[in-house]
Amino acid sequence: MKAEKEDVEWVKGMKKKMEEEMNKKEMETVLYWKGEIEKIMAKRPESLATFQFEIQNFLKRMQNRIRVLKMALQI
Repeated sequence: MKAEKEDVEWVKGMKKKMEEEMNKKEMETVLYWKGEIEKIMAKRPESLATFQFEIQNFLKRMQNRIRVLKMALQI
């Protein structure tokens, strides 16, 4: 009975630790992409077309990263 309680506590502790680590990684990711958007905004595009081009490039980079991550998960 005591061992089961210790196991449950250990599992809860590991779950909390994993959630904290996942939140930390998500925060880092969001901050990175936020910084990339801020760089685009700081360029002060001369026209709407230039801004659209910058956003399209940004989206392509995100799509490429997603593709790489998906491939890594399949290995």
